[in-house]
Amino acid sequence: MVVGAGIAGVATAFFVLRTTTNNVLLVERDRVARGATGRNAGQLTTYFERALSDIAKQFGPKQAAEAQRGFDDAHDLLDLMVAEAGATVRVERFTGHMGMFNLHHLQVHLRNNLIRRAGGLRLETCVVSQEAEFLPEIPREFDGLYAVVPQARVRGLLEINDDRYFAVLSDLKGCANSGVLAQQVLAYLQRRYAGRFRFVDRTNVARIVTSGDQAVLHAGGHQVTAAHVVLCTNGFVDHIVQDSDGSPIRLAADQQIIGRVAYMTAFVEDEPRPPAAMSYIRNTIIGGDTAYVYVTRRTYDRPEDTVTLTCMGGPEYPFHEPVYDPSAPFPGELLSAMDEQVRPFAQPSRPVGRPYDFHWHGLMGYNDSGSRVVGAHPRHQRLLYNLGCNGVGFLPSIYGGHRLSQLLAGEQLPPSIFDPR
Repeated sequence: MVVGAGIAGVATAFFVLRTTTNNVLLVERDRVARGATGRNAGQLTTYFERALSDIAKQFGPKQAAEAQRGFDDAHDLLDLMVAEAGATVRVERFTGHMGMFNLHHLQVHLRNNLIRRAGGLRLETCVVSQEAEFLPEIPREFDGLYAVVPQARVRGLLEINDDRYFAVLSDLKGCANSGVLAQQVLAYLQRRYAGRFRFVDRTNVARIVTSGDQAVLHAGGHQVTAAHVVLCTNGFVDHIVQDSDGSPIRLAADQQIIGRVAYMTAFVEDEPRPPAAMSYIRNTIIGGDTAYVYVTRRTYDRPEDTVTLTCMGGPEYPFHEPVYDPSAPFPGELLSAMDEQVRPFAQPSRPVGRPYDFHWHGLMGYNDSGSRVVGAHPRHQRLLYNLGCNGVGFLPSIYGGHRLSQLLAGEQLPPSIFDPR
């Protein structure tokens, strides 16, 4: 059983059906891809919501590098899903950029590159403006990991006229519509594995009970027994998970998922522009309270034409209510604030106060560990997880589905930073 038909659940079903002979039941409380999967900016990136060098301090550089390799390789897993499913969703790839403005930002990301280099991974390209006051203070250990360029090069890469930014980190990124992808892959699974796969939507899971040899799901007045249950729910929905004695089953404190509502807007560009994915740090210290700004620009097919759609976001707020309403109004004052503060990053020439074509919000799941949770619960092996929006973009969800299929196929995988605790 797989609970949750967002991109994580659909990818898990795809790889489990492909890799094993198991029957798969996928259940969804709403409709396919109606959660965070259908309410994002569509970035294909492989960052963590935590510095890779910090992850290396906790788990060791080898495990940190292997985790990064898994996310990097998810580009290939996405291509595999698209090809086998015959999906028509656009997947656009290019070099994307992150803007940095002080020595702290630069050192954090260059330390990450040291981990990547030690692990044999592709290095992210870094340039520093020759006008950066902190240039003489960059430690010698980072020699060879960055290049010094004119300030005009920094402005050009970031596509802004803001000389507060003095360094840029660049790497492979992309854009795709994860909601459409999930819908198209689901349709393929229903055709290809008609004898082994079933999808049921509008079915709210009330309770899951695990024992030594099975898991029982209670939903919609029915009970379903399976060898395993995989939670692809982002972890903060209102079902109960317990063992056969009635005791609740939880993850370690820093892996428990909490909700944050992210707000995004989008507009159609006046003229075609190439696809892009940008982010701009705004905290003096990475991890502070001020959200970074992100911009995704992609090709957008409308019934009457094809245009460039620019999505922008940044504001996120903790969510503590019992129920999240995705149709709740977008706060007008927040839209005005984003128009004033975020729009200059997305399109400096766009006039202030011009109406937006879209604005929306989505409930994302995060945890304090800063990394996704993928694998079997250490004390309840019938219960598995693929959850947490702790890799930016949706590639980590696809990676998680593939890793779970390996586990369910009986592969003995080495310890990972994603292992449930």
